[in-house]
Amino acid sequence: MIALIDGNNFYASCERIFRPDWREKPLIVLSNNDGCAIARSNEAKALGIAMGEPYFKVKQFEKTHGLIVRSANFVLYGDISNRVVQIVRRYCNDIEPYSIDESFIFLDGYSDPMGRMRNLREKVFRGLDLPTSIGIAESKTLAKVANKIAKKYPDRTGTVYMIDTPAKIEAALKWFPLEDIWGVGRRYYERFKKFGVHNAWDFCQLPDDFLRDEMGILGVRMKKELLGERQYQMTIPEPKKNISTTRTFDKAREDYNYIWERVSTYASECARKMREQGSCCKHVTVFITTDRYRLTDTQYSDSFTITLPNPSNSSIEISEYAKKALDKIFIPGFSYRKAGVITGTFVPENERMTSMFDEDHHEKHKPIMQAMDRINNKLGTHKVKLASMDIQKTWKMEQKHLSPKYSTTFYEAIILKA
Repeated sequence: MIALIDGNNFYASCERIFRPDWREKPLIVLSNNDGCAIARSNEAKALGIAMGEPYFKVKQFEKTHGLIVRSANFVLYGDISNRVVQIVRRYCNDIEPYSIDESFIFLDGYSDPMGRMRNLREKVFRGLDLPTSIGIAESKTLAKVANKIAKKYPDRTGTVYMIDTPAKIEAALKWFPLEDIWGVGRRYYERFKKFGVHNAWDFCQLPDDFLRDEMGILGVRMKKELLGERQYQMTIPEPKKNISTTRTFDKAREDYNYIWERVSTYASECARKMREQGSCCKHVTVFITTDRYRLTDTQYSDSFTITLPNPSNSSIEISEYAKKALDKIFIPGFSYRKAGVITGTFVPENERMTSMFDEDHHEKHKPIMQAMDRINNKLGTHKVKLASMDIQKTWKMEQKHLSPKYSTTFYEAIILKA
């Protein structure tokens, strides 16, 4: 059997762990730069606040209904997520973290999976004061269905539900909406709806040949997974296939020097992440775009990819080639709102193949990069920068409602007065 453990309203629940006075009160967590709601407590959902609702549209609830608003505190959420995983490992060694709030647990060989998962949920709640839901089934996709049922009907299921019989599979799939199936996006939803497919059971009645024509082999596997035939085993995490750093500017900018400084900063951050995973890239892509929401402005966006002569993870080199890419696409006169750098086509750092016709700077830059990383890790990010980066400027999100990093920063830990 496979179980899926999922934190209920995870970001909102993390905020409540250290603030018990916020329990049973409407609470939302905002996205980067306090833009829109990305997590809502059940009480906030009851007010009609939708996922992705812009903050300015719900701000009145702070006065009328006591809505609590918090800025996204990803450092805190990541630490709580790691603590959940540590507890899960006491109950099962085979665990596959799927996202910050979800993990698959492979229970093959364990007796009484239902009892084991009930004990796990109780241990997480007692240890972290974090509510979770757990779905159990023979496949990952069906476990997600079981998890939805556990979360939807907590009084009946105790927020732990197992689909382990054909009758339960049929009942669950007839209840489960088509659009909520793991892997069915908006495009497939609209397409299948035209064929009279409204729920997961209808989907599973479609012939394999039809699904193969419409979705490829993915559709057939999805059907089998929903029927409890396991198609996907435990996935071992692999290094990322590309690394990107993108940001929206605080306001539209026309100045080339400002945009170049930002691109250089993003390139340096991509290089740092590559060094963390021991990779070097062969390609660097830079993109810039105007504000698509300002319909009165002339719109422009473009990107350019440069192939490096030798694979590298040097911030100096990646920044240098990012500038060359920017120069290819920058057009004066436009007000740019966003830029980004993407590095790709990775090779392991210890398996680099270099060109005999081009000078290789990687080894020369390596001790510099190592020293820079050591200092920044010890004293704080961006204490040492490239000359092309603004010494005074450190990009910082707008986070007017940020909670303390209770569990990761000594100076923000809770102080008890006895």
